[in-house]
Amino acid sequence: MAIDLDEAKVEKSEFRLWTTWMLATTGGMILGFLPAKLLADALGLGIALIVVPLLAGALIGFLQWLALRGYVVGSVDWIFTAGAGWAIGYAVGLLLIQGLARLQLAGGFWLLLICYALFGLIVALVQWPVLRREIPHVGPWIVANVIGWTLGFSIASAVELAIYSRSPLEPWIVSLIVQGVSGLIAGAVTGLALVWIVRKPDLSLVTSGDELQGTTGSYQAPERHQ
Repeated sequence: MAIDLDEAKVEKSEFRLWTTWMLATTGGMILGFLPAKLLADALGLGIALIVVPLLAGALIGFLQWLALRGYVVGSVDWIFTAGAGWAIGYAVGLLLIQGLARLQLAGGFWLLLICYALFGLIVALVQWPVLRREIPHVGPWIVANVIGWTLGFSIASAVELAIYSRSPLEPWIVSLIVQGVSGLIAGAVTGLALVWIVRKPDLSLVTSGDELQGTTGSYQAPERHQ
């Protein structure tokens, strides 16, 4: 199911949409990973490593849908259908990236970058069928998500190393800071791309309008000879 966003509303409150999208992404990451320590103590580390990404993914998807809700044209049940698929995409992506990140010793930094980019790709591909009415071509949305999440996770990793080298904080506190930084940066980049793409007029409509104008403008009534 593709949703239709009200471009007039987006144009009037671009900063609000960008801010709520960014905060939704940040909040989903933080709230999703917040109970990680409790779940690890109660269920064991192995189960927690599966449950936490699923929870974070579901929260990110749900909160982002809430950020878009005020801009959706008409009354649709996307929050229970397409929204669920959106959340699952995030959850699967986080679960996959967490598993691949354990192999970083084999591939080092470049393997991590591939994991981050793969996560952005998964998220973009899951979201695009819902946003295809506003984003006719999936390419720009893939680029935005790959850049946003790769940049977010990379900077968050650098922040994590800096904190551990200078401050004796509890690991779970550091984890929340890291997740917040990654969500904040990824949300800022993808939110900016979303606002920019939605503001652009539909290329097919513009082309049709130009052709129609050219046809009517070039028409000349035949001269009447006496």
